[in-house]
Amino acid sequence: MQYVRQPQAMEAVRNSPLTESMPKNQLQISSEEQPYPHQGCSYHKQQVIRRNNRMFSTLRQYNRSVIMAWLFSYITVLMVPVLISFALYSISYHQVRSETNRANGLLLQQMEMSIDSKLKSLERLSLEIALNKEISAFSSAELPLRDPQYYDVFKISESLRTYKNANDSIEDIYVMYLNSDTVISTFDHTNGRGLYQKLRQPDDTSYDQWTDFFEQRYVNGYKPMVFNDGMESFPVVVFAHSLVFNSPAQPSAVVLFLIKDSKLIESVPQQNGANMFIMDAESRYIAASDKDLAVPANLRYEHLQGDSGMIYMKSDAGQTALSYITSQVTGWKYVSVLPAALFNEKMKNLRLLTWLSIALCLIIGGLVTVLLLRRNYMPVQLMLHSLSKQFGLRFDRGRGANEYAFLEGAIQHQFHEKADMQTQLRKHGNTIRAHLLRRLLKGYADHDQSLQSALPAHDIRFRSERSVVLLISIDHFGKFEEFGIRGLPDQKQQMLFFVLTNVLEDTSSNEAVAFTTEMNDVLACIVNFSADIPEEQEPSVLNRMLAEVQDFMGKHIETELTLAVGQVHTGLHGIAHSYQEALTALEYRIVIGGGQFIQYSDTLTSKGSQPHRFYYPLSVEQQFVYVVKSGNYNKAEAILEEIFQANFTKHPISVPLAKCLMYSLASTMLKTLEEVKAGSKRTWEEPYMEVNQLLECDHVPVMKDRMKRMLGDVCEWILAEKRDHHRYFIDDVRLYIEENLHDPSLNISMIGDAFQRTPSYVSRLYKDYTGEALLDSINRLRVAEAKELLAHGKLTVNEIAGRVGYADVSTFLRIFKKFEGVTPGKYQKTAL
Repeated sequence: MQYVRQPQAMEAVRNSPLTESMPKNQLQISSEEQPYPHQGCSYHKQQVIRRNNRMFSTLRQYNRSVIMAWLFSYITVLMVPVLISFALYSISYHQVRSETNRANGLLLQQMEMSIDSKLKSLERLSLEIALNKEISAFSSAELPLRDPQYYDVFKISESLRTYKNANDSIEDIYVMYLNSDTVISTFDHTNGRGLYQKLRQPDDTSYDQWTDFFEQRYVNGYKPMVFNDGMESFPVVVFAHSLVFNSPAQPSAVVLFLIKDSKLIESVPQQNGANMFIMDAESRYIAASDKDLAVPANLRYEHLQGDSGMIYMKSDAGQTALSYITSQVTGWKYVSVLPAALFNEKMKNLRLLTWLSIALCLIIGGLVTVLLLRRNYMPVQLMLHSLSKQFGLRFDRGRGANEYAFLEGAIQHQFHEKADMQTQLRKHGNTIRAHLLRRLLKGYADHDQSLQSALPAHDIRFRSERSVVLLISIDHFGKFEEFGIRGLPDQKQQMLFFVLTNVLEDTSSNEAVAFTTEMNDVLACIVNFSADIPEEQEPSVLNRMLAEVQDFMGKHIETELTLAVGQVHTGLHGIAHSYQEALTALEYRIVIGGGQFIQYSDTLTSKGSQPHRFYYPLSVEQQFVYVVKSGNYNKAEAILEEIFQANFTKHPISVPLAKCLMYSLASTMLKTLEEVKAGSKRTWEEPYMEVNQLLECDHVPVMKDRMKRMLGDVCEWILAEKRDHHRYFIDDVRLYIEENLHDPSLNISMIGDAFQRTPSYVSRLYKDYTGEALLDSINRLRVAEAKELLAHGKLTVNEIAGRVGYADVSTFLRIFKKFEGVTPGKYQKTAL
């Protein structure tokens, strides 16, 4: 690690690791390194070598950086989900493979049970055939057959048909009598050579070889053969069983059961994608579920070791999985063939999901790694940049130290300058002292032990455990009212606080000590009494101090102050309680007004025996609204005075209730003004709409005076409104008549209903104000309109009567003649 003190900040930034490691410096080529045309390709090779050397040098410088350690850690964490994904895929692969093998095993067991049950039924059927009297009796027949024996052949065929129909898996039944060379089937009979023509083995077996199988001492076995009756040819499985009759003297016979390979395996349950076949001990395929089944050509019976298992082999269709089981009846191998592609299809989605999850882990993890590296390294980079720019400390990567070691050394370097900073902090002692006093007033002394130890260090020493908090609010600045107009807005307040601080410290003398600080535009003073002052004398000492402060500030500066005092408490924690009590007392000035000396003991909140009474019932509010709407100022003022006396004279209400009362009175005035305005035709003047003036009052007495002035203005306006009420009403009636003049039902009753007045009241008021009867005014307007229509001469008298609002033409004629002295017809002729 190396620290280099640079003389200038710009030089430090220029040589900082941030500017040295920028990519543009690594990619730029100086003028000395630019190639010339005559230098050829060798110069370019040298240039590439130099550039690679610089790149490797940069990497060597960064290999000890913390960013490389972080990168290795993040990559290690990133590999965890990738490895987990591979492990889960491997486990899932083996699990799917195991489940597939188990499913194939169950399928083969069902196949074994199905086919073996059929073969056992053939053995039982052969025993029934041996017990048949007609079949056993024919074994003694010899060639040539006589006529009765042909009848026996017919009876035997009929019996064989019965046995065949009893078992639908049997294609045909043959009974071969060796002594007479007679073969009887379900529908005909032939000799051994005739049966040889129909039923042969798949290979070219001679007749003698074919008969050797049936001439054994005891025949009991299964042979795959091909049946050909001249019309069709299909593979069959032949079960040959020697018939042993009850009479030893009778020669034996052989019964042959023909079963199609498709019927043998058709009842076997199938698995999607899997094929099955049967192989005998001679590696011959007995039957298969699919004729085009592709099985390994080199598959032998010996390859299928044990009673069951699974092997993998290649076939023409590709890699296949062979599951097998051995029949306990015939020794055949029941084999299930499942292509590996089908097995891989089951794992395709899982494999795709696994690779997708790995890709997402790598992509998202890579992005997160880059972002985290950038985010985590950014503070270190900023600190390096700050140290390089502000303090001239250069971080040299080539020294083998990382960023943390450099920062540690830089911090140690700055510790040596701590002594200088302590000197600078002493210059701000007053500000810190004020901050400690504010924390003390807010109650941090209960849980902050460092605050208690810091008080003596800033010259805050209490003489005793007894203290009280005083709050001083400036209501009027007096001689300082104009001070600060050209300066800062709060300059006059700061000057007054400075004066008050000095006055409080002078008046405390030897009986107490005062510590002041500003709290929310209020000067807070902690008065700590001397230890030799009895508790009984503490109130008198405090009253003397406040009286001297008010006297001095009133005489010399002419200010108006509100002083709020809490109760005396013990200990540092009691200062916060006294401060809250002083705030409550200061808030109580909203009830009694400003410029007062308010003690917490005089407020209602300290008197637990006195209940809070709020007097403003609904009946009084309704009476107040009614009196204001009537314009009676004297009664309205009397009700308002009664409300204030009931709430603030004998037992003043609390501050919250006082605010509630102020809002309630302002709401009442607003509702009253809005209700009067709704029924008025006059335009309100601006002063009457300024109800916000009531809400802006700081004290209840000020609000009381403003409400009285507003009541006087409102009542005077309402009285003037009543004097002009009749004129507005007559104008409304005239407008209503003009709008409904053509309505035949227009009369005095209709007008009274429209204005919610009695017809006589409307008629009398209209005549008193206009000097004309209401009906005469209606008829006069209708006649005037009728005269205009008659003058045009386009309508008849009857049409004009209906047009102007008369339902009866005779009434129109009578009224027209009354006003004009002539009938409408004569008037029309005269007008034309």
